[in-house]
Amino acid sequence: MNAKKTDAAAKAPAQAPAKPTKTPAAAKAIVTDTQEQRSAKSAPKSASKPVQAPADEGKAKPVGATKPSGKSEPKVPSATPAKASTKTAPKTESKAAVARPEPKPAGKAPVKTGKAGKGKEATPAKPAEEEDLGDIETEFEAEPEAEVAGDAAGEAKAKPLRMKVSRAKERALMREFGLDETTLTEEEVAKRRQELKTLIKMGKTRGFLTHQEINDHLPEKLVENEILEAIVSMLNDMGIAVYEQAPDAATLLISGSNTATATDEEAEEAAEAALSTVDSEFGRTTDPVRMYMREMGSVELLTREGEIEIAKRIEGGLQSMMQAISASPKTIAEILAMADRIAAGEMQISEVVDGFVSDDEADDYVAEEDFDEFDEEDDDDGAGGSKALTKKLEELKSQALDRFGTVRAHFEKMRKAFEKDGYNSPAYQKAQHMLTEDLMTIRFTVKTIERLCDVLRSQVDDVRRFEREIRKIVVDRCGMPQEQFIKAFPPNILNLSWAEKEVAQGKPYSAVLSRNLPAVQELQQKLIDLQQHAVVPLDDLKGINRHMNAGEKASRDAKKEMIEANLRLVISIAKKYTNRGLQFLDLIQEGNIGLMKAVDKFEYRRGYKFSTYATWWIRQAITRSIADQARTIRIPVHMIETINKMNRISRQHLQEFGYEPDAPTLAEKMEIPEDKIRKIMKIAKEPISMETPIGDDDDSHLGDFIEDTNNVAPVDAAMQAGLRDVVKDILDSLTPREAKVLRMRFGIEMSTDHTLEEVGKQFDVTRERIRQIEAKAIRKLKHPSRSDKLRTYLDNL
Repeated sequence: MNAKKTDAAAKAPAQAPAKPTKTPAAAKAIVTDTQEQRSAKSAPKSASKPVQAPADEGKAKPVGATKPSGKSEPKVPSATPAKASTKTAPKTESKAAVARPEPKPAGKAPVKTGKAGKGKEATPAKPAEEEDLGDIETEFEAEPEAEVAGDAAGEAKAKPLRMKVSRAKERALMREFGLDETTLTEEEVAKRRQELKTLIKMGKTRGFLTHQEINDHLPEKLVENEILEAIVSMLNDMGIAVYEQAPDAATLLISGSNTATATDEEAEEAAEAALSTVDSEFGRTTDPVRMYMREMGSVELLTREGEIEIAKRIEGGLQSMMQAISASPKTIAEILAMADRIAAGEMQISEVVDGFVSDDEADDYVAEEDFDEFDEEDDDDGAGGSKALTKKLEELKSQALDRFGTVRAHFEKMRKAFEKDGYNSPAYQKAQHMLTEDLMTIRFTVKTIERLCDVLRSQVDDVRRFEREIRKIVVDRCGMPQEQFIKAFPPNILNLSWAEKEVAQGKPYSAVLSRNLPAVQELQQKLIDLQQHAVVPLDDLKGINRHMNAGEKASRDAKKEMIEANLRLVISIAKKYTNRGLQFLDLIQEGNIGLMKAVDKFEYRRGYKFSTYATWWIRQAITRSIADQARTIRIPVHMIETINKMNRISRQHLQEFGYEPDAPTLAEKMEIPEDKIRKIMKIAKEPISMETPIGDDDDSHLGDFIEDTNNVAPVDAAMQAGLRDVVKDILDSLTPREAKVLRMRFGIEMSTDHTLEEVGKQFDVTRERIRQIEAKAIRKLKHPSRSDKLRTYLDNL
């Protein structure tokens, strides 16, 4: 085993020159150190050794000479995330490390710049064709730490280059959001253990401790309220009392505190128990922000080379999916149907095609300028940008239709070859190969690829559903052994006489199978019809589906890795949009949606860093979510932009002149009519809740101070009640006939008034007689004894 590892280490092209291997703790320290610390540490060691060892030196002095073991053996480059190489590496070497073949055959790991020793540079990687990686794969199997879990194809692939981030930056990020990192260095753990050991030994000796002594002996990370309470509770369980101030002898005697000298072993055990208690209390957090930051901080940042490597894996997975899709005639027919809809104007070209793959684009091109910083105010392109986009889409549509026409011609050749010579004939394979090459030059959108995959997946699902139904009938219902069915059915899946032969053999299950013979043959006929519809044999259809699923998994895993490595970018952008109506976690999640879209549409060949491209998608997703969800009353997006522009001009005017601009000033600066400015200012007002508390106490709310115009004021209600009582008393002083006539004529204590004729019918007299009674009653009411009672209400009306 040691000999194999020695050979593998000698053949590995990307390892550093031979030197004494380091322990995992030292390797971890290399990752966490800053660039200056690494150079400082490596200076004395690298003084007597060349920066880059020649190839023959690596062979003459293999790593195996330094006692290789499972713990001290350097990790293979493709087993762990390869770190960013030192900044002194030449440009030619970095490009050679980036450029690699697109598809990698199964069983070979992509050759990358490996993990260099401390303070040294990695040797340049050799081409993949010149390397024998068989021993390295054996080493993968022998060392569990180097296994890549979840790889269905068993392919040992190199993980992307990672950026070494100093612990100071990580701590600053955690402090910025009010969090503490949970992982500590060995020095911090040892220091914390020693402080607790000293504290517990002091408490065991004296029988008590004070809060000031606890604060003095513990690090800042352990002085938080929740953790401090856990430590105090743990000390009390040990028999160590905790006081605000040092107690006197009488207090200690009353409390019964015992003093006993603690040995170093007892103090060490107590310190370990305290550390485990504190760590469990610290890790048992339910704060979603804290948990999110903790998981996010465990993922290292990507370098430019790492982004290119992941983007190539995404592209390779999509190409594998398209290669599998192009082998199915039904999916090709679906693509041509979408092309017809595009030509007819029923579908936009941007819904189907993102662009085209050009062979003359350099894979290792890296932009020299850094465009990570943008001006937030220059977000709109105006009319010129819209015209340019329209022209670009027209060109994309024209080129796509031309390529779809070529695909249609090759598809027609496939059909003719199938009708003449059958499936998989030389002419059929040639036409299919040409068609696949044409489709690989088109970059379909993610939704289009998913739609085509669903078409192929639905066919395979139908095949498996029919096979399960046949197995259920033959095995579960008829009693055929499972092993016999697995052995006999797959070769005869389309043979309608297979079930009849099984019945004729006279097996114990033959009698039951004969009764279910029509059901089995009906399902087999459905499989025959499905194969005729799919054109491809069922075994080949399943193989195409497996190929497609493998490419889909590779692309999905690479996308997940790219997303997780850029979650910090989302947080840095989301911080700028706080206090705009959405909570910080909501902003992060909306930004993550934009990050996912950016990963789907990222084109690494253009030379820009991923953060340059993803910033726009993240910002667009966050601003759109604020416009859609932040306000109680939704405002259109274009109006939100106008309001933001008006607020920006108002702040600028306030800074220059010291007072807020009025509507005419804003209209002049924004070149908008004044009445529209007033409407915008009215729309920009935020609604406020009526439950908003007023004052220091929560007893009064804003709604208590708002007048309710729908209800009658208390004074008016009292006056109406008094008027009603006075009118009733005055009418009671008249004769019953006169009082009733007045009540009916004026609708007093009734729902409506009545005409003279209606009142006359009620009393069975003429309308003239009712008019006379009414006039007489009114003359009586005008008497001062009655009218004076109503005069007060008349003056207040």
